[in-house]
Amino acid sequence: MRSIVKIALLVTILVIIGSGAFAIYSVFWGFRDAAVPNLEGMKVADAASLIEGKGIKLRIDEVDSVQPEGTIVEQWPKAGSMVKKGQIVILKVSRGGARLPLPDVRGMEYGQCVTLLKEKGFVVGEIVRIHSNARPAGVVIAQSPAAPALVPQNKPIDLLVSLGPSRVDGKVKVPNVLDRSEKIARQILGQSGLRVGAVKFRYTLLTPPGMVMDMAPRPGVEVAEGSSVVLYVATSKKPSTPEKKTVLKEPKKEPEKIESVVSNSKPSKVEKEEESAGAPTSATSTGSPSGQESKESTKIAKIRYQVPPLAKPMELKIELIDKKGVKTILKRQVNSGEYISIDAPFVGDAAVTIYLGGQFVWQDRYR
Repeated sequence: MRSIVKIALLVTILVIIGSGAFAIYSVFWGFRDAAVPNLEGMKVADAASLIEGKGIKLRIDEVDSVQPEGTIVEQWPKAGSMVKKGQIVILKVSRGGARLPLPDVRGMEYGQCVTLLKEKGFVVGEIVRIHSNARPAGVVIAQSPAAPALVPQNKPIDLLVSLGPSRVDGKVKVPNVLDRSEKIARQILGQSGLRVGAVKFRYTLLTPPGMVMDMAPRPGVEVAEGSSVVLYVATSKKPSTPEKKTVLKEPKKEPEKIESVVSNSKPSKVEKEEESAGAPTSATSTGSPSGQESKESTKIAKIRYQVPPLAKPMELKIELIDKKGVKTILKRQVNSGEYISIDAPFVGDAAVTIYLGGQFVWQDRYR
């Protein structure tokens, strides 16, 4: 009887020891026999067939991504990790769909902003209008989502639009429409409660045609609501010079006196002396005073520009206008996010204009 009890006790002890050993082995060594493969970049169907053969379970989470639909963007645990059979591996999979670069519309007039967003494939969402001292009436203050970003096509873009400064006693602050097109300037002034009284054109090569160069009254001046504003707009067309015709008519009143002065002045000798005196000066070396002045007036324009997010490469053109005329300092295809750095020499005052895809983007002046 005693031997039976001893045997039963011994069996019980062995069972307890075996169970403990099995549990310890299971936790630390027994099931850590599957290595997680690298699944990123694979299709979900291919990854599932590969990983399920190892006895590992999958959980799929869809995320926004520029990758094609069904492509694995990220995984957890990472590739090479040792896991137990039956453990869950999380896969982040792309929802797919077109993703477009969202333009930055802050500072643009509302109508101009809506047109641009529609052209880029987006939809205008909620519009909130508030008074702002920093932005003229009708100008976009903020946007949601913010740019730069890759956003699904036809996604609504919410806008915060300015109502302009709060009006006190019927007074309106003249908004700043300098460096804007005449059309946009008219729209901003109209939304501010003002009107365009006259448009005067000024000939210049330093400012793109159609852009407002000056205005009266000046920005920030308080005027009565409904007051008129005069715009001075740049033009590349040389103005007619009727004044020269009137100047030429005046000396015809005394033609005889003019002829006598010319005949008695003996200009031929004077001209010969001036030419002989001026000839060696023009042929002097770089050490002449005129050469020193031209060297001293040469300056460097440090042009820095980063290309915004683009769906495809576009042509970037940079023009510089100074006293020597107009010259193109860069014209080539650029990629999204590319950083442009150019040091361009100029004489006197200069204007640098940047065009992206044939559209005016930005202008800066150097003195």
